[in-house]
Amino acid sequence: MPGLLVIFTQLLDERSEILEQSEHHALLLAKHIVAVQSTEISDTKALLKTLAENPSIREFKNGPCPILLSHAQLLFADMANMGIVAPNGEVICSLTTGNRAINIQDREYFQTALSTKQFAIGQFQQDRSVHRATVNFATPIFATDGTIRSVLVAVKPLDKWSQTLAKLPLPQGSQVMLSDINDNIIALSPFNKKILGSPHSKHWPEISANQAHILEDNKGQRRIYFTLPLKSNNTLNVLKVHVSLPFEQAIVQANKEVAMTLALFVLAIALLIWQARWSLQRVILKPLKNLLNAIEDLSQGQPVRWSQKSQTPEFNAIALRFEQMANIRLNVESALSHKHAELSALLASLPDSYLRLDKQGNILMRHGQFAKRAPKLPHIFPEHIYQRLLKQLANLNEDSHCQLEFSLEENNKRHVYECRLSPITDHPQAILMIRDISQRKKQEEAINLAALVYNNSSEGMVITDANGYILDTNPAFSHVTGYKRSEVIGKTTAILASGQHEEVFYNHMWQQLEEQGKWQGEIINRRKNGELFTEWLTINSVYDSNGAPYRRVAIFTDITEKKQQDELIWRQAHYDQLTQLANRTQLKRHLKSRLTQGSQQLAILLLDLDHFKDINDTLGHFYGDQLLTEVANRLNQLSPICSLVSRIGGDEFVLVTHYFGDDSALAELADKVLAQLQPKINIGNESFHMSASIGIARTPDDGTSSEHLLKAADQAMYQAKQQGRSGYAFFSSDMREQAESRMRLLKDLRIAQQEHQFCLYYQPIISLKTQKIEKAEALIRWQHPEKGLIRPDEFIPLAEETQLIHKMGEFIFTSACDTLRKVKDSGKHMQLSINVSPVQFTSKHCYLSKWHKQLQTLNLNAQDIVIEITEGLMMNAQPRTQKRLTTLTAQGFALALDDFGTGYSSLAYLKQMDTDYIKIDKRFVDGIADNQDDLALCEAMIMMAHQLGLQVIAEGIETYEQHELLLQAGCDFGQGYYYAKPMPQEALLTLLTDN
Repeated sequence: MPGLLVIFTQLLDERSEILEQSEHHALLLAKHIVAVQSTEISDTKALLKTLAENPSIREFKNGPCPILLSHAQLLFADMANMGIVAPNGEVICSLTTGNRAINIQDREYFQTALSTKQFAIGQFQQDRSVHRATVNFATPIFATDGTIRSVLVAVKPLDKWSQTLAKLPLPQGSQVMLSDINDNIIALSPFNKKILGSPHSKHWPEISANQAHILEDNKGQRRIYFTLPLKSNNTLNVLKVHVSLPFEQAIVQANKEVAMTLALFVLAIALLIWQARWSLQRVILKPLKNLLNAIEDLSQGQPVRWSQKSQTPEFNAIALRFEQMANIRLNVESALSHKHAELSALLASLPDSYLRLDKQGNILMRHGQFAKRAPKLPHIFPEHIYQRLLKQLANLNEDSHCQLEFSLEENNKRHVYECRLSPITDHPQAILMIRDISQRKKQEEAINLAALVYNNSSEGMVITDANGYILDTNPAFSHVTGYKRSEVIGKTTAILASGQHEEVFYNHMWQQLEEQGKWQGEIINRRKNGELFTEWLTINSVYDSNGAPYRRVAIFTDITEKKQQDELIWRQAHYDQLTQLANRTQLKRHLKSRLTQGSQQLAILLLDLDHFKDINDTLGHFYGDQLLTEVANRLNQLSPICSLVSRIGGDEFVLVTHYFGDDSALAELADKVLAQLQPKINIGNESFHMSASIGIARTPDDGTSSEHLLKAADQAMYQAKQQGRSGYAFFSSDMREQAESRMRLLKDLRIAQQEHQFCLYYQPIISLKTQKIEKAEALIRWQHPEKGLIRPDEFIPLAEETQLIHKMGEFIFTSACDTLRKVKDSGKHMQLSINVSPVQFTSKHCYLSKWHKQLQTLNLNAQDIVIEITEGLMMNAQPRTQKRLTTLTAQGFALALDDFGTGYSSLAYLKQMDTDYIKIDKRFVDGIADNQDDLALCEAMIMMAHQLGLQVIAEGIETYEQHELLLQAGCDFGQGYYYAKPMPQEALLTLLTDN
């Protein structure tokens, strides 16, 4: 090893010397390049200095350049241009620019030449005279007094400079770059125009100057890099030369020489080692290997085999003795192996695990998966089993036999095991056999469970042979059918036949059993007592090993009660429970069925009982239900001429009949319906005379679906009510348009409430005696975003019908309270009248009861509010309405009877309702100036009101003459366009202030 180390060190020294020589050669090349470029710059400097001292150039002022400059450019072909520049930077003459004015005062090299009065080298630039990338040179031209007269400039194109570099005698693969003082590339070889002018650091590794650096390029090749300054005597703006020479070949060559020398040395050493090993192998190692192979064969029970005899007598003697010993041992082991194979075959044929144990419970031998669970007995068995086994082993004798069962959880499954302990004769050991009996236990449990289910199931079960002869039944069979087991064994299942099914039914059942082996369905059978019952029957076939039917198992459930319940549920879902007529669901099913047939036309009559709600609300639901039942009975008498009579809800009934295009027949049927209802109905002590409004719709003109027909009939019924009730109306297209218009209005009305499109206008009420505003009527207006201002008579009826009037009335009251509050805050006093709909009084849920509390919250008096009601409300006042009116008057609200004289109310109602004002309708006021009858009526109404202690307000006064006549008649207040039109709240407050 020391010799090898010395040789290796010498080889490394030789390699280093070769590399140093190559590096020195590369440095000489780099310095040669620097010298060449320095000489070229020195020549340029000398040329410019010589030209600057020439009188023709030194004394030049303007005009064409001196001829000497042209001659100089011809001599120095790498100069693209030469010229003379004034100290202010203006180019006096240029060999290439002609008369074009150029100023180079901003160029750094020009400024340097002026400031230092020396030769200056420029940087990378785009020259303005030749429009090329150049480096310019400049030297000052001195006058006789030593001042700078001008500057001589030479322009050197960078591509020309790069061509000069390319002509240098350099090794292949060399790279040379010249960079200016700003580190920009001004010349390079090989030439690449794209990187000309860019910072050389982007394309060159960062290295220190004047030192050689060996680095890898981007291709993984090692190169030697130099960076040397390019100086010329007293030259400013020093340039730099960057040289990169290929160095990989020198390194490879040095490594190759070292490797060759080292390889020869290693080869010599290897030959010596081989010679020594060959001798050792032949004399010692090979005989030892033969012996080891023989030992290995013996350990594996194989006959001893010698590959070849040893050439030494000692090893041959050892081999002979070893072979004799091996043959004896192999014969003995062969006999033992045969015995062991017999025992292993016996154990392998058993599905059990096997353990051989001593008296202390130690495992001497094991076989089987269970026996290999753990190395020791207590880890294999549960604790209580282990203790039992130890006790048996401790007292081991010929009679120490025992059998135990235990269970274990394995992989989330319960396994049951059986173990048997038997002693080995004439030996203090025992054999323990373990068997997994989980499957046997499951089968036993399944059999027990099947028997339990069979005997305790609530479903009847029958087992027959392939031909239907009964072999066995369970107790549930006897419970359902009434037959004892002994009564049906050996008989066919036909004993249960009810006679309700045709023969084809049973043929189909047996055919399916033969083809598919199973049948399932609903069947009617007969009990022993003759009673019929419905059962859900499932039959499955059991096949023998030949695939022939062997047994049939039938399971059935008595579904008689379920069928009855289903029928009841169906009837409840399709028939009205009160009248036993078809309900809306059944009506739609019936109409759909009739309409899908398409073979015949039909018509429906939808009738709504007139004033039924009044009876229901007045006398209660008992009388209402009895009345509906009687009406249903009377309508049902028309069923021979109607395909269906139904009650679809509330007091609405529908009759479906044939229609042959004759409306007169439908009109006749409608008259019959009205005639059926006409006779008096007696319920308890009450008697009723019922009438109805009937709407008639026909197919296909009025609709082709149940929904369209019912909708059309409903619209026609509504028209019949509008015509005075107790009649009928046929649906027409006008009704559909009216209904659609009504639906659009209702939709807009709902949106209006959500978006607060309602507002209140106020029409002043004047005291005719004082001519002052003492009251005002609040009138609701609808400011529709598209239709503009909508009057209340266009939407109030619909609001009343759809119950939207409640929120609208609350809005009116709240807004009126706000106006009253502002009037009082302004120091004025007045009463506000608000119109209250009859619907607000008759509805179960209304806001009237909350008004007094709202006024108290706002510190307002109930006397400031006048509630205007209609004559119809007074004449048809229900107890609820009367109670609410009484409550309001008791709280201090004033009452005014609106449109007095149009509803034929009597003076008794005025006294009964404790009214404060009556309002004469505009229809009476319009004619008082021209018609003495109208004037007399007004005077009579005023006189009667005053006699009852009521004040009178005349509506609709539009002329001075009407005003004077009413004043003379003693009218208290006037309201109309003669005084003021309805106005917003702000206008009313302004008017009150001005008034």
